[in-house]
Amino acid sequence: MQIAHETSEDLHPTPVTAVRKLLPLIERHAAQCEQEGRVLDEVIEALEQAGLFQMMFPKRAGGSGHKIITHIETVAEIAKACPGTAWAFSLLSGVTASVASMPPAISELVFKTGAERVCSVAAQTGTAQATEDGYAISGRWGYASGCLHADWALNGVKIIDEQDQVIDAGFALMPLQHPQVRIENTWHVAGVCGSGSNTVVAENIVVAPIQILRYSELRRSNAADPKVLAAMEPRDRWPVEPLFPLGVLAPMLGAASAMLEKVRKSLPERQIIGWRYDSQSESQVFVQQLGEAAMEIDSAWLHIRRAAEQIDNTAQIAPLNGFEKACIQADCGYAMGLLRKAGERLMDIAGPAAFAQNNSLQRLWRDLNVGSRHTALNTRLSLELYGRALTERESNLLLLPEIKRQ
Repeated sequence: MQIAHETSEDLHPTPVTAVRKLLPLIERHAAQCEQEGRVLDEVIEALEQAGLFQMMFPKRAGGSGHKIITHIETVAEIAKACPGTAWAFSLLSGVTASVASMPPAISELVFKTGAERVCSVAAQTGTAQATEDGYAISGRWGYASGCLHADWALNGVKIIDEQDQVIDAGFALMPLQHPQVRIENTWHVAGVCGSGSNTVVAENIVVAPIQILRYSELRRSNAADPKVLAAMEPRDRWPVEPLFPLGVLAPMLGAASAMLEKVRKSLPERQIIGWRYDSQSESQVFVQQLGEAAMEIDSAWLHIRRAAEQIDNTAQIAPLNGFEKACIQADCGYAMGLLRKAGERLMDIAGPAAFAQNNSLQRLWRDLNVGSRHTALNTRLSLELYGRALTERESNLLLLPEIKRQ
C-alpha cells in the first residue's frame, strides 16, 4: 500500500533508511524502555553508531546538514517502533545540533570527542547570578527529555543582580557530570515513558561567562561572528520558533502511522464477535473508519510537509515573517488534532483486545495521547493564533509576539 507520506529520499541512502535497519532492535526493547522510563543503552549506542545524532549538525561541525523534513521523517520512523525513544532522540539530536551551530567558542567548549549530547529545558526555572568567577547557577528544570543520555544541559534561566532582581533572561550551559548537578527520577507518566524526561537540578554551580547565553546575544551572535557568516549554511537561516513544535510532533506522526499499519494488517483476520461478518474487512463501517483514519494521518503529513517547506526552502530566500511562523504553528496544532482523531478511530476498530497490556497498540495509543497534550501542540490555541494573525490581532504565543504580515 502506497500512501501520501512516503519519505522524500526513499531512493537514496538517508537517515531514514538507517533507522529502518534498526527498527527490530528498537521495537524489541520498547516494552523495557517504557518500564524503565529511559531509552536503553543498546539503542542509544546503535543510533550513535549510525551517525544519527549528528545528522542535523552543520557541515562545518562535521555533520550532514540535513533538512528539517529529513529530521522529521527520521524521528517518525523511530516512533513506529517506540515513540518514547523517538521523543528523546528528537530533542537530543535537535538541541545538540543547535549547540554545534553556535559560534566556535561555545561549540568547542562542548564538543571534545564529537559524540557529546545536549538536552534542554527552555522554561526559566533557574537563576544565574554574576560572581567573581562567572555565574552561579541554581534551579530545577523538569521534563528534561533525554537527560539520562546527555552530557550537557542548556536550560532556561532568569539572570538576577545582587538584589535578586531579574535583569535579563537566557540559557545556562552546564555539564551534567558536575558534582553539584543531579538528575531526579520524576518521570512517572501514562505515556511516552521511555523519553526519560526527568528533572535536572543544579545547586550553586559556577560556570564561565561564555556559558550564559543571553537572548539578546543569541539573536545577534551570527551577525557578530565573521567566521559564522562566511560559513553560513541552510540551518543558520532556520527560524527558531517553529523548531520545537515540529520536533515533538514528529514522534506522534510515527506513532499514528504505526497504529494504522497494525490495524490495517489485522482487518482481514479479526472477527466482529456477535455480528454477521466473517472478518472486519467485510464491514463497510470498519473499512470506512480505516479510510478516514488513513486520510487524517495523510493530511497531518501534508500540513507538516508544508511547514517544513517553509523552513527548508522559503526561509533560505528571506527570513520568515511573524505571519508565516504563525502558519507553521497552526499546521503543527492542526496536524496533532488530526492524529488524535485517527488514533481514536483505530482503537475503535481494534476493539477491547487492543487495550491488553501485552498489545503494542495500547502503548502507541497512550504515547499518542500523552504526547499530543504538550502545550506546543495544542490544537485550539494554535488555531486561535492563526485566527489572530489572519485578523491582525495581538499574538497569544509568548515565543512569537509579532504575527503580522510584513
